[in-house]
Parts: sequence; structure tokens; C-alpha cells
Amino acid sequence: MSIVFNRQLQKQNNMRKQRNRGAAMIVVVCVMAVIMILSLTLLMSAYQMLATVNDEGRDELYYQQAMSFSEVLKDRLEEKSVSGSSTDALVNHIDAFMENDNEGAPQKEKLVADAKGVYGKITLDLDRSAMFQGNLVITISVSDEDKVMSSCVCKYEIDNKEGYTTYKFLGYYNHWE
Repeated sequence: MSIVFNRQLQKQNNMRKQRNRGAAMIVVVCVMAVIMILSLTLLMSAYQMLATVNDEGRDELYYQQAMSFSEVLKDRLEEKSVSGSSTDALVNHIDAFMENDNEGAPQKEKLVADAKGVYGKITLDLDRSAMFQGNLVITISVSDEDKVMSSCVCKYEIDNKEGYTTYKFLGYYNHWE
């Protein structure tokens, strides 16, 4: 009887050990799952931070493009105002737009230039409507896939001196005010 009892005791001990091994395995799997979830969360956070930094860098690039284009345009318009003439096609186009005082002449005009490469599309909105009291307002927008990424609004005072149009830069402003 003692041999049978010993065998039963050994079976019970073996079953307990197997149950303990199963429980330990479940604990190990749960700990690994928690560590994996935390790792994936950390990885996702790092990706989101990197994406945000890239977006901010691209936004700054578009802003710098709009501002640098406005500075070049300002220099060319003011240079024309000093010399009285310009060989720049854009300045001559703006002159023709401003000097066209026919009754049906448009008060607003949109010029679009595709910038191939890393930069977006540049759009110039010329506005000489009555709300600006004889001034020219040029909105320079930089867009990427038809979404405006950055814009710059410049205001110029218009004067006719000695038979030609002159431009004086008044500054940047918010044209929705």
C-alpha cells in the first residue's frame, strides 16, 4: 500500500509542478505582452514626434519661400519706381494691371507659377479694389497640392510720377482686418 500511496503522491507532486509551470508560463507571456505594448507605444510616440518636426520644418520652408519672394518683388517694384522703367516681365504685368482703368477692367487678378521641385506652387493675388483706397495689395501664397501652406500679404502705395507708376512698400498686414 505504501508503494501505491508513494506513486499517488508522486503523481500529485508531478501534477502540481506541471500546474506551476503552466502558471509561470502564463505570467511570463503576460509580462512579455506588457513589455511589447510599452515598446510599441514608445515607437509610435517617437514616430509622431518625428512627423511633427518634419511638418514644422516644411511649414518654415514654405513661409521662407513666401517671404523671400515678397522681398524680391518689393526690390523689383521699388527699383522700377526709381528708374522709371523695368525689364522684369512681372513688374511690367503689374504696371499694365494697375494702369488699366477701363470701365470693365478687373479689380483683382490671380497669377500662378508652378515651382517644380521641393517648393510648392506660388500664387500672386493682385487687388486694387476700392476697399484699399488706391493702394495695391499683393497676396503671395505658397501651396502644396492645392492646399495653401503659407501666405504673405504686402501693401504698396501707388503714385503716378512723371507719367509712370511708382510703388512704395507700406508693409505686411492681415488683409482680413
